[in-house]
Amino acid sequence: MECGQGGDSAARPSSRPASGRPAAKRQASAHVGIRMTTDFVVVGGGIGGAVLAELLGRGGKQVVVLERSSAPPPGVRPEILWPRTMEVLFSLGPREVWELEAVLPLRGVEFHDGRRIVPLITADLLRDAGVQPFSTNPNQTRESLLRLGSFELRRGVEAIAILKEKGRIAGVRIRDTATREEGEIEAHYTVGDDGTQSLVRKACGIDMQTREFPMDFVCFECAWPAAVPAATARFWLNAERRTSGIAGLAIVPLPNARGAGLVPLLSRVFDATPSAEASWSRFCAADPTVREVIRDRRLPHDFVRVRRTEGRAHS
Repeated sequence: MECGQGGDSAARPSSRPASGRPAAKRQASAHVGIRMTTDFVVVGGGIGGAVLAELLGRGGKQVVVLERSSAPPPGVRPEILWPRTMEVLFSLGPREVWELEAVLPLRGVEFHDGRRIVPLITADLLRDAGVQPFSTNPNQTRESLLRLGSFELRRGVEAIAILKEKGRIAGVRIRDTATREEGEIEAHYTVGDDGTQSLVRKACGIDMQTREFPMDFVCFECAWPAAVPAATARFWLNAERRTSGIAGLAIVPLPNARGAGLVPLLSRVFDATPSAEASWSRFCAADPTVREVIRDRRLPHDFVRVRRTEGRAHS
């Protein structure tokens, strides 16, 4: 995340003072084409941006979060959250609610090499290390955060330009993604949680060199199979991975006996070549639990594609 008011990554106050008024939950305006002021505007409603907005709101600041999507994102994908992250989430809401809606304590990780199941991470190992990771669908975690309500959430609104005042970042110009109506939000601080192509980061003069991972990922949601221990992730290795471009299948447990599946594969699989389709069919047929998880899903048509990038920021 980036927070800016000037041409560098260190935020500098604009000439407009912060209000210092207690935060109040406000309804988003029905029209974008207005000018409004706030203490903080957060561009992008990711987990980090939503946590920051909630903490600031509880601290008495007026905060507006802009989220380009007008509805929760479709599909499910797996992610692991580590203890420090969970400490923050549990400070924002009861643990039992988080575990009911969005997160699950992970007990272990197994690896199936085509012949046998190998435990990679066990419950004993996690206990001895004093580490308790949690599995989640980050889309659901984000939605749970966006519902907390100590800030104003404006869905279907994107930032299209940075406002500057005497060389300082002073807010954002916004646009309704449905009506294309434009407006402005002036803010004492502007925070970017808007991804690798962050508008805010670029305005702060922070360059990020990115590259795509060598593999794509396709994801899906499934019922948790009875043959896999509860709260234990498993990965099946595809014996034909080198020729087919399909590495295998991973499933990660979610609350309420659900799971998030992930298939790492090379981009050429999206060309729907007969050899890739045949390899996928053989892979699924070789293991009854894989067949139970996949059911009649076709690869890659019945999965949600996730493109991942990695990068390093340079100021």
